[in-house]
Amino acid sequence: MKIARFFLLLACLVPVVAEAKQDKPNIVWIVSEDNSAKWLRIYSPGGAPMPTVERLAKNGLVFNHAFSCAPVCSVARSTIISGCYAPRTGAQYHRKQATVPMPDGLKMFPFYLRKNGYHTTNNSKEDYNFHPADKRGVWDASSRKASYKNRKPGQPFFHVQNFGTTHEGQTFGDPLKFQLKTDPAKVKLAAYHPDTPIFRRSYAHYLDKHMAVDAQMGAFVKQLEKDNLLDDTFIFYYGDHGGVMPGSKGYANESGLRIPMVVSIPKNWQHLAPASPGTRVDGFVEFVDLSATVLNLAGIEIPATIDGKPFLGKGVSLPELNKRDQSFGYADRFDEKYDLVRTLRKGDFRYSRNYQPFNFDGLYNEYRYKQTPFSQWRELYLAGKLNAAQQQFFKSRPAETLYDLSADP
Repeated sequence: MKIARFFLLLACLVPVVAEAKQDKPNIVWIVSEDNSAKWLRIYSPGGAPMPTVERLAKNGLVFNHAFSCAPVCSVARSTIISGCYAPRTGAQYHRKQATVPMPDGLKMFPFYLRKNGYHTTNNSKEDYNFHPADKRGVWDASSRKASYKNRKPGQPFFHVQNFGTTHEGQTFGDPLKFQLKTDPAKVKLAAYHPDTPIFRRSYAHYLDKHMAVDAQMGAFVKQLEKDNLLDDTFIFYYGDHGGVMPGSKGYANESGLRIPMVVSIPKNWQHLAPASPGTRVDGFVEFVDLSATVLNLAGIEIPATIDGKPFLGKGVSLPELNKRDQSFGYADRFDEKYDLVRTLRKGDFRYSRNYQPFNFDGLYNEYRYKQTPFSQWRELYLAGKLNAAQQQFFKSRPAETLYDLSADP
C-alpha cells in the first residue's frame, strides 16, 4: 500500500517538474563602458585581474576578436540596437544634431523579443541616435530601476545592466592626486604615449577602475545566483567600445574598436553553444551580430534587414565561426571634432581610409581634453619633447593606411 502511494505521489510530481523548465532561455547583458580588450588580464598579461569576468569565461566562451564597429557610445549603441552598420542608417555621428528613423520595416531588436513573450528591461543607458518614437514597444522598462524581477512567473527575460565605473569621465582630475592600488611603475605604456608620471598614474587609475567595476558586476551575478537563474541564463559581458586613454576612445583603430566579449553558457542550454565551456573563439564577431545572436538564442526569426549574423544558437558551429575573419568600423564627427574614417580588419591586417587626413587625430575636443594626459601630450608636442611615434597623433594622416597587426600591434 505504501509503495502504491509512493508511485502515485511520484506521478503527480512529474508534470510539475516538466512545467518548471523554461522553453526559452533568459539573456542578460552586462556592459561596462569605454573598455578595450587589452585592459583585461584574460586578454593581456598586463591587464587588470577581473575575477567575475574570468569566472564567466570559465563557464562559457571568450571571443578573442570582438569589435564594436564604432569607437564611441552613441554610435556603437545605435549599431547594437538596430543590428545595422550605422553609416547605412545615418546614425554614425556622436552627439546628434538630429535623430534619424530606424530603417523601413525594422524595429529595435528587443521589440521582437517582447512580441514573442520576453520581458525586456534596460538599466539604464540608451544613447541611441534614432527617433524616440522608435522605442515604442521595445522595453517593458528602461530606467535606473528597471529589473528582470518584475516579469510574470516563468516568463523568459532579456535584461541589460550597464556600469559606468570605467567611463572616460571617471578619469578626469589630477592623476598626481589619485589614490592608487596599481603600481604606476609596473604599467606598460603604449609606444605612442610619452612616459611621464601623469600617464603612468592615469594608466594605473584606469586599471583600478576595471577592478572596481568587476566587483560591481560580481554583485549583480551573485543576485542572479540567489534568484536561481544561472542554469537558464546566458550572461554576456562586453565593453561598449574601446577606451579610454588618449588615442583610443573616438578613434577607429584597435584600441578604439577591439573590445572584451565573454558569454557564460547556462547548464540547461549548452546545446545552443558552438563549443564547450572554457573555449576561446578566434572567429571575428562585431556589434551588428549581437541582435541576431540574441534573437537566434530565443528561437525568433532574424529580420532580413539586419546586417549581422548570429554567433550562438542553432545553426552556428565552431568551425564556421572560426572562419569569420573580418570586421567593419567607422568614425565620423565626435562632438565638435570632425573626422571621416572607414576601416576594415581582415585577419591580421587593418586597412583604413581617412577621408579627411588634414583633420589630425589630436584635433581639439573639449570633452576629450578634460583628461589631464591628453593636455600634457599636446603640451609636450608643442614643446618639441616627443619622439616620432608620439608626435604622429598631432600630424596629418595618410589618406590610406595598412597595418600588419601581427608585426605592429
